[in-house]
Amino acid sequence: MGAARAFARRGYDATNMDEIAAECGLAKGHIYHYFHSKEEIFTEIRVDAMNRMIHALTALARGAGDDPEVILRKWISHLITRFSRPEERYEPVIGAGESLSPENQKRIRTLSRRIEHIFTDLLQRGMDKGSFAPGDAKLMTFVILRAANTVTNWYREGGKWKLQWIAEQVTQQLVRSVLQH
Repeated sequence: MGAARAFARRGYDATNMDEIAAECGLAKGHIYHYFHSKEEIFTEIRVDAMNRMIHALTALARGAGDDPEVILRKWISHLITRFSRPEERYEPVIGAGESLSPENQKRIRTLSRRIEHIFTDLLQRGMDKGSFAPGDAKLMTFVILRAANTVTNWYREGGKWKLQWIAEQVTQQLVRSVLQH
């Protein structure tokens, strides 16, 4: 979590190994024992977060039966509230790591596309069942993911709006936008 905090605060390019070590409470040499570079650390943080997201979406879908609307509600709410959990707090704001090697960018992009595909499949299934309005499932996916993921940009802990209330309101609005009327 310390490295994720460092990346979230200053971004990938501006963060150095000294800052990562300080945030982790470790000597820089100790970190180099496990990781060869800040790029490797950053990539592993992103890959781990995305794998956890895929696992969570799969588990939430299993627990919701076969109703696309119920599943979509659970998924959107999870996306919005995940950064309230300590192990995921910094993941949504650590940036994309534009300066990563092509190989690491591909690893992250592959998982990102897998998450998008999971949402697109659900939205298409909902359209096929008549629950969701006809449209482009991929475009709907982009709108939903961007809207849910950007809550972390403006939500402030201790602010007027509580996270659970925000999650309920945003989830309601996003689901309503795809429902068949």
